[in-house]
Amino acid sequence: MSVWLSSLSSSASSLLGSYPKFLDTLFFQRWPGALLQRDPFENFTVALSIGLAFGAAGLLMLEHRARRLGQPYPERKARRIGILLTVVSFLLYFDFFNPNTRYANYYHRHELYHYYLGSKYFTEVGYDRLYTCTAIAEVELGRGAQIRKREIRDLGAKNLIMPTTETYIFDDPGQCKNHFVPERWDAFKQDIAWFEQSSRGEYWENMQKDHGYNPPPVWTMAGKAISSLAPAGDGFFKLLALIDITLQLGAVLLINWAFGWRAMTLATIFWGCNAPANFYWTGGAFMRQDWIFLAIAALCLLRKRYFILAGVALTWSTLLRIFPVALFGGIGIIALFHLLRHRRPHPDHLRFFGGVALAVALLVPASMAVTGRDAYREFAAHIGLHKDTPLTNHMGLETMLVHDWQGRMVFSRDDRMDDPFEGWKAGRTERKHTLRPVFLAINAFMLAWLAWALHRTKLLWVGMALSVPIIISLTNLTCYYFSVFLAVAVLVRPRPALGPAYLALAGASQVLLGRFYWIDDKYTAESYLFVAFGLCMLYAYSRPFKLAELVASVRPKSKPAMLRSS
Repeated sequence: MSVWLSSLSSSASSLLGSYPKFLDTLFFQRWPGALLQRDPFENFTVALSIGLAFGAAGLLMLEHRARRLGQPYPERKARRIGILLTVVSFLLYFDFFNPNTRYANYYHRHELYHYYLGSKYFTEVGYDRLYTCTAIAEVELGRGAQIRKREIRDLGAKNLIMPTTETYIFDDPGQCKNHFVPERWDAFKQDIAWFEQSSRGEYWENMQKDHGYNPPPVWTMAGKAISSLAPAGDGFFKLLALIDITLQLGAVLLINWAFGWRAMTLATIFWGCNAPANFYWTGGAFMRQDWIFLAIAALCLLRKRYFILAGVALTWSTLLRIFPVALFGGIGIIALFHLLRHRRPHPDHLRFFGGVALAVALLVPASMAVTGRDAYREFAAHIGLHKDTPLTNHMGLETMLVHDWQGRMVFSRDDRMDDPFEGWKAGRTERKHTLRPVFLAINAFMLAWLAWALHRTKLLWVGMALSVPIIISLTNLTCYYFSVFLAVAVLVRPRPALGPAYLALAGASQVLLGRFYWIDDKYTAESYLFVAFGLCMLYAYSRPFKLAELVASVRPKSKPAMLRSS
């Protein structure tokens, strides 16, 4: 297998010699005054992403046209093409496993520093001591002179980048060491020494300027069990990176199992070609795809009528990342409409929510046993601070509202300050509070539209998939969580017209990302694109509003037929 992958990588790299320069101008030219600096292989993969997404959208349109004309493509031929596109797209996400791009040795040191150390030593470092403990450990490892010149993020109340000399690292090492027993402190120092030696320089120092360790206690429970198996090291981290590859493959195969090869192909092309959730952010990391695997599993289990297991899977996904709770929205609306019409809950709905209760009853106490009774309170305080801190790669309705011309990073960044983005963050936070009534009004409209779109629907999996626009409306997620749009692929089954637009969304996101220089401009533009597509989803599943139809839809019939969910 490794020989085959190496051969494939070499073949892809050899294509760069003939890489047409006009593609760079067509797809990657940024605004005047800024030059695009990309690795040639990265340019190749981006161009392939754009071509594959738009090309597949064109093929899908041709297939639809052939069917309307009564001349459908042979199913075997279409299936072979679909599987080929699935394989290429899956490998494209991982840059064809080319070791010369992205992350050497296939694992992401920046991600592993946070998730491996954060879970392994959660009892000692919690949510706000990872960076200070790292600096104190380095001082004891003989790097005190370098640490005095470093800046790190204060993960406490300020959540700002500041000099280490202002964090009492040198005056009070006990602020960290008092939480460790000697054996655990020695192990922590050994792990820190490995990270520093393998990531030496600016890359290592910038790790402590990020936003810390943020997963909920349920993730920490599983992460701690795995990260505690071995000390930091090259071989162990390669194994950890394989977990996400397995989860991604599992999600693709689950879609094929429940919805067929066409939905699988669409989902994989989107995953491999989209820009916000590309490999750069979480590729080669440690269990960063568990939540999306479980969300997709819930969607597929609903389709196959395993309602209890679906409730467990979606609840587990929510406890891993919180925001998937919005995927309950469509399911809850369908259940509510049934209750209003028939004056009793449907048995399938009871099974689903029984699975939800079972997952909560098992996972929450188990996670508290591992992480401590105060873990949820500490997580709530930490994530509240993190949520209120604007990030440059945030996406969603909120990002669209708080982004204005004068507040852009190009005008508000100040490199003279310890945290150059402090003014940019303050401006966004102020505009967020000012525009909160507008934000709430838009979300009320979105929820009402979702309810209208689902008022005739009995299929719980449709309700779950159609809730994706609510996620990007209610929350302000970092860009890589937009992999949740994988769930949209299954809606092409009841609404085939969404298919070409869905694939074009992935290609357009790559084009947009290359058209802007400043990162806040990039992800604001991406937010507009994805929110617009979310509105298209709701429109595609809705009918024109008629008051008489709405009244008739909620009025109970004299002899209600048994409701069938699948």
